[in-house]
Amino acid sequence: MKKLAYSFLVGLLLSFNTHAVNILLPAYFYPSFDPNQSFWDEMTAAAGQVNITAIMNPNNGPGDSVNSDYTTAVDAFRAAGGKVVGYVYTSYGARSQAEVLSAVASYASFYNIDGIFLDEMSNTSTDLAYYKSLYNSIKLTNPEYRIFGNPGTNTLESYLTAADVLVTFENQTGYETYPPDTWTNNYTADHFAHLLYNVSDEAAMLANVALAADRNVGYLYITNDTLPNPWDTLTHYWNAEVSAVAAIPEPSSGLLLLAGLGLIGFRYHKFGNVEIRRPD
Repeated sequence: MKKLAYSFLVGLLLSFNTHAVNILLPAYFYPSFDPNQSFWDEMTAAAGQVNITAIMNPNNGPGDSVNSDYTTAVDAFRAAGGKVVGYVYTSYGARSQAEVLSAVASYASFYNIDGIFLDEMSNTSTDLAYYKSLYNSIKLTNPEYRIFGNPGTNTLESYLTAADVLVTFENQTGYETYPPDTWTNNYTADHFAHLLYNVSDEAAMLANVALAADRNVGYLYITNDTLPNPWDTLTHYWNAEVSAVAAIPEPSSGLLLLAGLGLIGFRYHKFGNVEIRRPD
């Protein structure tokens, strides 16, 4: 009976899923309407299954004018439930703030977006003021914009004053032994993102999804694509990755559900990144 109850509870936990992990997808590919290479269409089809934020990048930034192909793709993706942020590089604090904010203004003028992705973010204390100033200025453009900062590695806790989400891992190797900074455990998972490339097969992808869920990561994307540009295609195990990320339960939802059922006499058991208590 206890085993049946446990199976039933796990089923309820999964059915109560509100997507603890979101996909953050560098969509650095053209919104082709060729049915044989319609990566934006594939993202749009998946947007109803899992929360996806796509990083658009028409021309190493917004480009000089509106591109109607991007307009069509972005609007369809957002209508399906996806979110879109615009790519802007910062040259590790060396690019002028005026140039960065001009690119932000172009995105805001050209497309319906949900935020900005600041690439090439520094992680030193000397550059923090630069990024805090950018953050405040972008929020003046639209206070609802979600701002992603990408140092691509561990960074200072103070950088959470300069971005809503920090990409603290972007690499093709080393994820199995990667040690997140301990301070990240003081914040909710939606403050952190990891981007993995050159992950060759589905089994490795699934193992890395499980690792990310245990590492307090709220945004994730894994691809088999490789350098020099690992973000110019959609990964070949896309559907499996969508299903794997969608299956990660929201910790608070699961725990509230279990508490509401008044369960007692259980021992702890690890389920994804949630500890629930399993019958002895």
